[in-house]
Amino acid sequence: MIASILGFISAFVRTFVNLDIHHLISFRGDIASWDFTMPFIGGFLSTLLFPKIREKFVLKNALRVSFIALFIVLGLMIFLINTFFDFPLRFLIGFFAGFLLLELACFQAELFQAPYRATFFGFMGILVVLSRSIGSSCVDYFHRPFEVFTICMGGLVICYFLVFMWQEPLERKKLRTVKSSKDSGKDSRRNSGKAFYQIIALSPLIFISVFMMGSIGGGISSYLPIFFENLGLSEGDAALAYSFSGLGALVFLPIAGRIGDKWGYEKAFLLITFMGLFSVIMSFFFTQIDALSASFFVIRASKGAFLNLMYAWVATQFAGKNLAYGMSSFSLIKSISYIFAPLGVGTLIGFYGDTGLLLWILGGLSVTFVLMIFEIKKIKSP
Repeated sequence: MIASILGFISAFVRTFVNLDIHHLISFRGDIASWDFTMPFIGGFLSTLLFPKIREKFVLKNALRVSFIALFIVLGLMIFLINTFFDFPLRFLIGFFAGFLLLELACFQAELFQAPYRATFFGFMGILVVLSRSIGSSCVDYFHRPFEVFTICMGGLVICYFLVFMWQEPLERKKLRTVKSSKDSGKDSRRNSGKAFYQIIALSPLIFISVFMMGSIGGGISSYLPIFFENLGLSEGDAALAYSFSGLGALVFLPIAGRIGDKWGYEKAFLLITFMGLFSVIMSFFFTQIDALSASFFVIRASKGAFLNLMYAWVATQFAGKNLAYGMSSFSLIKSISYIFAPLGVGTLIGFYGDTGLLLWILGGLSVTFVLMIFEIKKIKSP
């Protein structure tokens, strides 16, 4: 429930603000790109601090503080959205939202067990995708900052009281550990604390792929509504087209999860990357609005399934204290990619127009596809 509400708020606020900001003369060009980047910078900082916060603070208190802080920030956005105070406010939104999403991911990792861990993550992802799709489409019905941020603040109030009532699972949380699919001989190594770079060094190709797929996600979330608007759609219709394109994950998430559980995560990564790569190539040849909507339907499904499956992959690799560091390492790489994505896509759009977004996605999927081939070969080699 909390994950769904946060997904709705995230998509609603991001789509509304991005579509609203890029029309302002003072936010044109690189300034708009930096504004799009601020939530991701905030998420990056929260990722660095998350393992220590999770160790030292009572979880219920940390969650409540985060919800209260988000409530205050969204209230300020009502009055300051079209000013340069929007920059620090969006940074704070990313910071507190990043912490909340990481904690939810760790809780799910401790809750979902093999052999259906990835499948469960897939179905949880479906709820989040639906809520984000609804959030994006609501921009067509609510056009004023007061309406948008008041609705989101109401959602945070609901989340706050859900945490207040959700006492027993949170208190028992320390007793749960993740059972790895690896052999028990590695338990001591896996349960001792590791630094971010040590965890990333264990599977560098996987984490480089996360960076590439995250950069695709950051580019799409920042520029796809504008891409559709530049095709001739109204602001509301562009938001609806963006919302529709996110529904592809409803199909891909459970299928990718089941493939990951049954035949291995790397093969699932390779398959869904191939589907996205094929779709973006087709988008260069079929440029009608309907065809592009269908292409992005598959592209966003591929990106979403890949990143959602990564949560299950992390849960199979790390346990105990390392679970927080594993999730944080994944989120750290993804946050870095999301920071650079709006700047990179904005630069390409400056040179190639709207085609720059397609070129960015093509590059990211191509590199990921090649990396997954090498990862599978590395696993098969003795």
